[in-house]
Amino acid sequence: MSLRILLTILHDLIIFIFSFFLALLLRLELQPSLELFSLLWIYSIGFSVMNIIILNFLGLYHGIWRYASIHEINSIFKSVAISTFSIIFIIFLTTRLEGIPRSFPILLIIVSIFNSIGPRLLYRIIKDNLNSNPLTQIPSLVVGDSTSSESFIRHTKTDKNSPYKIIAIVSIKEKSVGRRIHNVPIVGSLENFKNIKLNILSKLKNQPERIIVSDLNIKKDVLENLFIFAKNNGLAIGQINKVSNISFGRKTFDTTPIVIEDVLGRKQNVNDTSKLIEFKNKSILITGAGGSIGSELGRQILNLQPKNLILLDNNEFSLFKISSELGNKCVYSLSDIRDKIKLDKILNKFKPDFIFHAAALKHISFVEEDPYEAIKTNFLATVNLCQLCIKHQIKKLVFISTDKAVYPSNVMGATKRLCEKYIQQIAKVELKTNFSIVRFGNVLGSTGSVVPIFENQINNNNEVTITHPKVKRYFMTIREAVELVLISSQIKHSKNGNIFILEMGKPVVIKDLAEKMIILSGKDTKNVKIKYTGLRKGEKLNEQLFFSEEKIEKTGVSGILCVSKIPFQTNMKKFDDFITKLNTIKKKTLVEEIIKMLPEYKRLS
Repeated sequence: MSLRILLTILHDLIIFIFSFFLALLLRLELQPSLELFSLLWIYSIGFSVMNIIILNFLGLYHGIWRYASIHEINSIFKSVAISTFSIIFIIFLTTRLEGIPRSFPILLIIVSIFNSIGPRLLYRIIKDNLNSNPLTQIPSLVVGDSTSSESFIRHTKTDKNSPYKIIAIVSIKEKSVGRRIHNVPIVGSLENFKNIKLNILSKLKNQPERIIVSDLNIKKDVLENLFIFAKNNGLAIGQINKVSNISFGRKTFDTTPIVIEDVLGRKQNVNDTSKLIEFKNKSILITGAGGSIGSELGRQILNLQPKNLILLDNNEFSLFKISSELGNKCVYSLSDIRDKIKLDKILNKFKPDFIFHAAALKHISFVEEDPYEAIKTNFLATVNLCQLCIKHQIKKLVFISTDKAVYPSNVMGATKRLCEKYIQQIAKVELKTNFSIVRFGNVLGSTGSVVPIFENQINNNNEVTITHPKVKRYFMTIREAVELVLISSQIKHSKNGNIFILEMGKPVVIKDLAEKMIILSGKDTKNVKIKYTGLRKGEKLNEQLFFSEEKIEKTGVSGILCVSKIPFQTNMKKFDDFITKLNTIKKKTLVEEIIKMLPEYKRLS
């Protein structure tokens, strides 16, 4: 037993004995009866010891006074009530309560509760005031009056390291205005958002520097308005983390900046990743770990407590960036996915249970200029990785595909489609390794995607360039896409080589996306013009998530579909012949050879 617990027990022993006689003295109107006191002193000790035993049973002495709360008050109330009635019953059995005032038990309960709770609350108030450091805290405006909001505000008041000083609250509904949460005033509501813009900020003594969204169920259109409001008023904007997003070493109530990707496209779904237990204490390898999808896979998997997390990429700077973020919790390998010998050594050394294969060349224009590079990186490297998985008996390989593999019209899409078909063929005869494919569209904010390109053009007051006014694309945030990839990897299915498709809602018109980004950036569409440059070679107006010949069924998991009918099958001998011929095929005829392998290839006029 620690010294702190012993001191707390000693404190309570004295307090309860003192409360016993104080309650009696108050009932006797401050006229002490020495005869009565000498009769009852032994019962006061029994009352005190009884409380100590009950409070210890309720776990009170394992709590910290610094965080005394309703739980402690409830425990003390139960203990005092039980002890009071028990000791009165004992006194009745021994003395028939002779000379004991009838109201004494009630006074004993009141005085004991007050005397035991008082020092704890006083200690907490003193510690809170001593620990606060308003000079270094950021004045912040909280949006939301939910339970999570209350917890966040309480946390900022009790944690001496909290960087935030909450100066006001904006509630969801107008009826809450005028009330307070932990003495922080609710100054406005989202139902009357214009009033916040015009009047609320000017009336605050301290001007906020940051908006913190503490209600995770806030509507998307409201979040857009808050984002624009923050931009126009020079405020940073962030939101508290979901429990599933908490990283090791990160406090529960840290905030994450809200970026433009969070308010574009459809409303993001909140996926339950708490059941992803298969990754715990497992060894996991991610290829292309420096890229957008790969690095987010790394972040989320690290939160699931793997035994080893090996991040592999051939780009030194990208690997350095993710290593700077995740630190020494991962193993980093600067390796080329096309180097089969080195990859063999890595798999032999770390023996991963799961491999997430995200490495690929993805930029259509570059790949169209040099299709052989795409074949080597996207297709041949995947073939080698699949063979090595079988050799080393890897439990599962998850291949990241793309909507551009559906009726492909360019080399990048074609190489991804070749990978899909090869994996499905090899999965037919392989029993030890489970292969799965996850197909989805564009992710907002990924390297080279339209969002960072548009954002850069808008910030520099340049023209926003779009290939065609009618071009549409599917979009999803990186966070949501990776959550669904992880969830799909644990879906139990009888068939090896499944293609899972992420539901991405309706496709977004890129022109509309650009116009919304201009507005969200606080600019005017009159000042930032849109310029159309024409479709690039191999680029389609619209992408599709599945072939019309495929049969799609639900998986039982929201946001994830599964392909149950596999069209356009290619036997393994054709793949073997194609791989053998690759070294002799001239670059000029390479695309024609790829198209021969893909009857689903869609030539664009």
